[in-house]
Amino acid sequence: MTQVFGAEERERVAAALDEQVPGASDLGAVAYVEGLLTAFDHDPPRVWAGPDGWLDLGPWEAQAWRERIDEVRAVYERVAAGAGSADDARVLHTHAIEATYGDPAYGGNQASGGWQRIAFPEPLFPPSRSTG
Repeated sequence: MTQVFGAEERERVAAALDEQVPGASDLGAVAYVEGLLTAFDHDPPRVWAGPDGWLDLGPWEAQAWRERIDEVRAVYERVAAGAGSADDARVLHTHAIEATYGDPAYGGNQASGGWQRIAFPEPLFPPSRSTG
C-alpha cells in the first residue's frame, strides 16, 4: 500500500488510532487508512474487495466515495498535524475498529490478529485478502 504520511505524521495518526482501539496500529490501522485515502490510485478503486479482486464502482457510487474520501483526508490532515477534534475522533474510532476487526484485504487486521483477539474463526468462504 502507498504511504501517505511522513514519519512524524504516521506516529501521530498511529497514536490517535491506538487511543480509540488499543493496539490498532500494530494490526495495520495506519495502512488501512492509507489504503482508504489512496483507493482511487488504482483501477478499479480499492473500495470494495471481492473474493476475486476489487469490484468496479458505478459512476454515482464512485463520486460519492470520492467525496467521502476527501472529507476523511481532511480529518487525517488535522490529526497528522496534531490538531484533531472530537468530531475527528469519531472518524478515528470507526477506522480503528474497521482496521482491527475487518477483512485484511483493506490493510488492517494483519495476520488476522484482530480476529484472534476476539476468538473469531478464520472465514470458511474465500477471503477477500487475496486481492492484494
